Amino acid sequence: MRRLLAFLRRDLQIATAYRLNGLLLVAGGLFTLTLFYFLARTVGEAPAVRGRYGADYYSFALVGLATATLLRSLQRGFGNAVRAAQNDGSLEPLLAAPLSTFHVVALMSAGTVAGSLVRACGLLVAGSLLFGARLSVHPLTFAVTLGLSVLTFSALGLLSAAFVLVFKRGDPFAYALDMLSYLFAGVLYPVDVLPETLRMAARLLPATHALHGLRAAALEGASAERLLPTWGALLAFSAVLWPLAAWAVQAARRHVERTGTLPHS
Repeated sequence: MRRLLAFLRRDLQIATAYRLNGLLLVAGGLFTLTLFYFLARTVGEAPAVRGRYGADYYSFALVGLATATLLRSLQRGFGNAVRAAQNDGSLEPLLAAPLSTFHVVALMSAGTVAGSLVRACGLLVAGSLLFGARLSVHPLTFAVTLGLSVLTFSALGLLSAAFVLVFKRGDPFAYALDMLSYLFAGVLYPVDVLPETLRMAARLLPATHALHGLRAAALEGASAERLLPTWGALLAFSAVLWPLAAWAVQAARRHVERTGTLPHS
């Protein structure tokens, strides 16, 4: 716990040292919310959304955008943290600590996870208070679905970090998965509008289940019984991805030590 707090304190100090970046993030979030507010007024009543979640399009899109922001940050943030440490020369000393590579990378990215959660919740609050989004959040089921979503996408983030550790550049697979999620997982439109073949493919994306579960909990106040299949799917993804992520990070460490490329940026 002390190590986790130390890394979080470090990341907070870095974030507060660049206040303009924080202001730009807030301005960007408000711009996006405003853009989709007027888009929702243009779209009007969306029967596919109303029939699926009993919500207006703006509320539907708000939860989708907040969730996509969180999942994208988790998916890319671990790799970005490793790349930043490679560039500023702090990665080698950190990996020399008496901790496994898996734990070091996870601790380095703790600020990313915390910041992602703050941004996603901030979008939901701002969309509700400033733009009148109608949310009916079930606190327990929303929190459980959010936790399982973070768990699943943190594993994807660690896989991306392993790629960056070896190749010293962004992970193209993370970008590809991000694009597929935006296209097929239902970020801005219900999965139900897709052709049957694409709907089946969408079920193979963890973002599809995260988005559905968080929307059901936030827009309809869905009960735990209703969300059990979604939770089961997210747990299944985690059960596969976490052992794979742990192996990939350790294998990446062994590779860079064997080839002598750890200190190279």
